[in-house]
Amino acid sequence: MVFALLLSFSRAAIAETISCSATTDTQFVPSWGKVDVGEDQYSRYIYQWMYWHTPTRLQWLITNGDSTFEPDALFYDYDGTAYGNAPSGYWASDLPDPYVDTQVGDIFDENAVTVGSGRAVMLTSGKVYYTVTRMTNGGGNSSWLKLSSQRGRQWPTGCTTTWCSYGCSANNNYFTIPFTDHFTAPGCQQYWWQWDATVRGTCN
Repeated sequence: MVFALLLSFSRAAIAETISCSATTDTQFVPSWGKVDVGEDQYSRYIYQWMYWHTPTRLQWLITNGDSTFEPDALFYDYDGTAYGNAPSGYWASDLPDPYVDTQVGDIFDENAVTVGSGRAVMLTSGKVYYTVTRMTNGGGNSSWLKLSSQRGRQWPTGCTTTWCSYGCSANNNYFTIPFTDHFTAPGCQQYWWQWDATVRGTCN
């Protein structure tokens, strides 16, 4: 517990970023992704799926042994009407060494509900990965949602928990579904990123 608290203070102190080698978006952002947000008799939830179609699309992640990856989902809360507030209860993922991301250091008006990978070097192309997270209700029955693909590194190296994953200080994330697209949760949306084209649309 003491170690976790010290790491949480350290995260805040360095604004959750760390120096990383240079790369391009086509060396870590998924080729395809999908998000489905809704609710049932238990709670609100968010599912994500992601896919890298060739090893070159994973190049930065798999050539850096301490790499981490987060398919961040952020609910718009600048007006107090976010659909989702925070991860709560059940979660699951087949990402390598998955963890539920902390909201420490996040922008106050964007509620992150994310499951990340603490060992992204183990990701493989040609496989569809998933995450699912239960979450507490936000202030509204609907709100905008954006997705961001974030690369990062472990600190200290070898630690794969949420407290040890730091986003890179430069070129660390790309909004595969930005707020400006006005995708409203609950609902389902998918994207194709720099794979023939960059397009987004409703789920089939």
